[in-house]
Amino acid sequence: MQTKIGVEFEIDFAHTLKGHPKCGKPHGHTARIIVEASGELKTGSTYEDNMVIEFDEMKKICWQTIQQLDHTDLDDMFDFPTSENIAMWIFENLKGKIPIYGVKFFEGNNKYCEITKDNA
Repeated sequence: MQTKIGVEFEIDFAHTLKGHPKCGKPHGHTARIIVEASGELKTGSTYEDNMVIEFDEMKKICWQTIQQLDHTDLDDMFDFPTSENIAMWIFENLKGKIPIYGVKFFEGNNKYCEITKDNA
């Protein structure tokens, strides 16, 4: 059976969207990030067989990537640090490290972008 799990993080960052009428000046955000993993459960005789990935292990692996964005001026990492580009960067940097399904990147409270393995 295919199962999906997720872990959540919060970071603060600064960026500038060159040429944008409102966001063309340096400014900051608090972002909420949800990383989802999916996989088949083996339903074997150990707890590892009955998990997609252990939560603490997943959080540790994801944080190693996501912490690079925390309290950072993302203009130094991206030509255009849009939510879409940031979410894709997280997704691409977690491929091969966890059984990644998707990344939801919330910029502030009411705006988000989602990248999944179906559309990446």
